[in-house]
Amino acid sequence: AGDVLFIAGSDLYNPLNQPSQHLPYHLANHLKHLDLVGYARFYDGPPAPAWKRLKSGMQKVLLHPVWVSDEGNIHTISARRLRLPGVTDLLLQDLWMYAILRPYLKRKYEVGIVDGPESAAFARLLKKTGCVKHVIYYDIDYYPAVHPHWAKQLSKREQMLCDAADAVASVSRPLAELREKQGARLAAVVPNGVDFAKFYKANLLRKERPLTLIYTGSLDMRWGIDLPIRSMPLLLQQFPDARLIIAGRGQAEQELRTLANSLGVQDHVRFAGFVPYPELPALLSQADIGIATSRQDPFRWYASPLKLVEYMAAGLPVICSGGGEAERMVDESQAGIHIPFEPGAFARAVQTVWGVPARFLSFREAAIHYAQGRSWEQMGFLMAQLVTHVAAPDRIE
Repeated sequence: AGDVLFIAGSDLYNPLNQPSQHLPYHLANHLKHLDLVGYARFYDGPPAPAWKRLKSGMQKVLLHPVWVSDEGNIHTISARRLRLPGVTDLLLQDLWMYAILRPYLKRKYEVGIVDGPESAAFARLLKKTGCVKHVIYYDIDYYPAVHPHWAKQLSKREQMLCDAADAVASVSRPLAELREKQGARLAAVVPNGVDFAKFYKANLLRKERPLTLIYTGSLDMRWGIDLPIRSMPLLLQQFPDARLIIAGRGQAEQELRTLANSLGVQDHVRFAGFVPYPELPALLSQADIGIATSRQDPFRWYASPLKLVEYMAAGLPVICSGGGEAERMVDESQAGIHIPFEPGAFARAVQTVWGVPARFLSFREAAIHYAQGRSWEQMGFLMAQLVTHVAAPDRIE
């Protein structure tokens, strides 16, 4: 396919687990060479007063705005973001990135892959100037629902990418269907994957213990982490030693702690805090059922939850809610149960999954089998096929 550029943007250095921290490295296995672009934060040091963060960030922007590294056939080009207020960030950050990165990019790329609306204008500039011949929009989220206060601006940027792209690679089927309605020339599905070998090791670490449920991810009330807490009084009637592990951080943490205390189940709910990605398999080995009980929310409807396939690879049956891709994944895998957002339904689902040992083992086997088909290696191959398709000189629009 010739030279390929992958603009991972801020996701490459996001402390949270992101698809663009995995897919480019597996895509590169099918390419001669890949240029990978990431955006570092304006300030990425330890906690400090505002004036120290501003001083340190400005020094880095002025003295070391771009740096490069090579590993195998991947040439990584990293750029320092500016610190811009409000809507100014959306208007000027792309221009800044184009100005400082253009000298480090090749004269021409056959295909440019762009992660999310953050780099929409940057990608458009690269295509208009001839630096990138074909564009693939790597569509990992429905961003107007992720950041509702910027919904109008982000909707315009998503539409800009749909219009500019030769193909859209969406992580979920509902998202691909949305992009088709928005006029995408080609809407393919490249689901979120899992490092299967790494997460499967959780099965080797598993020990006998009381029933343990787990949630991993951001602590946001939209993601419905309160539902398993509200269900604990019902679960404890059936399973007196049941436990719930909540791993992550976010604005809802104190509200969730207060809820656990008010229901008298605080001794059965453990807040594990932020757990680095490499440590997740060991943590999942301490659990029996994975939880993804989102409220009905446009973001979750279109999302392809990384946690679901990571739970499954670790041998955890799943209980989820909120519809969308998560419901489809559970239905086709037969590795869990999709429920209404209601404590009684949650308690009944746990009983169904855990109550009969033979049935629990069946759920576990289905989960592992499904996750094997969702590895990042396979997702890299799917993206490579899409790159080949859009770069083919005789392709039909």
